[in-house]
Amino acid sequence: MKNAIRLEILGREYTVKSDEGEERVKKIGEYVNQKIQEIVEGAKTISTLNVTILAALNIANDYFEVLEEQRELTRTVQDKSGRLLEMIHSAIKED
Repeated sequence: MKNAIRLEILGREYTVKSDEGEERVKKIGEYVNQKIQEIVEGAKTISTLNVTILAALNIANDYFEVLEEQRELTRTVQDKSGRLLEMIHSAIKED
């Protein structure tokens, strides 16, 4: 069942319908609003459309950074796991 959740973004109120919990949706809304506010504060005059596009680009950049960190962590875990398995197999053969 979809919940109607109210968010305020860039001074405007929005009602979002989502299957997600209210706390999660509000946290996402706060994150988006924060990104928009960072751009608004850094620019003297900028249209709402441009602010929104720049915020979307910043959010996409954050997303891709997290994906790359996840890939790197996965590679590290796989490498270390592989070395550990080799050590275990070596130790078993020696016995």
